Amino acid sequence: MKESPEDAEVPVPPPRDCLKCVMDSYGAPAPSGDSFNPMKFFLQPQVILRLVGILCAIIVFGTIADGVYDNGVCAIYNDGDDHVCEYGIGIGVIGFLACLAFLVIDFLFVRQSSAEMRKYMVLADLAFSGLWALMWFIGFCYLTDRWRNTNTSFRRFTSHVKNNAQAAIAFSFFSVVVWVAIAVFAVLRFRKGQGEAFDDSTGTAADPSYSSFPGQPDLSESYQQPPFTGERSEAPQYQPPVY
Repeated sequence: MKESPEDAEVPVPPPRDCLKCVMDSYGAPAPSGDSFNPMKFFLQPQVILRLVGILCAIIVFGTIADGVYDNGVCAIYNDGDDHVCEYGIGIGVIGFLACLAFLVIDFLFVRQSSAEMRKYMVLADLAFSGLWALMWFIGFCYLTDRWRNTNTSFRRFTSHVKNNAQAAIAFSFFSVVVWVAIAVFAVLRFRKGQGEAFDDSTGTAADPSYSSFPGQPDLSESYQQPPFTGERSEAPQYQPPVY
């Protein structure tokens, strides 16, 4: 019994990558069963920047908390403006904790099989990095302005205290650069992921070996007319009907 076209087995085209599939997305490879490689992890640009951000944050809030207070008063900045010291310590501590949190996210990022979840991780990194770069810039300007307006009578402090105040200003500026760089890398990862999603949504070229109607002959050649050869075909002779 001849097999009908309806009963013929339909060949399945090869699967293609999609946004929801496990794939290389947002600048990270697909999850694998390989063991954790510390060297490879800590050599990633965003990880290096976060470690530098941790160092800068520790120096800022450490020098302010340890070296610029006098009898519980932030005396070295603008005649005892406690708000500037509180602001410097605050953004330093929060930046330190944020860097630790995003280091954990970076560790989990390559183990995340969902491209959608990776997208949210990158967006969170981008939003917070941009915000904290702005907060550090405000802190740098705030500390610099208060140090510039400090009266000479408050510069009676030792060189150690003065160095602490100036170090807080310097590393506030370095923190601005670090967080801007982190935000730039987050933008690049987001654009890479969106580009991959766009390429996937457009699809791939169809496999020429895949037939839309399996089991049927290729009729494309039957529609090809021969070129004009200049020869006339003989017309069929008329045969009268038989009654």
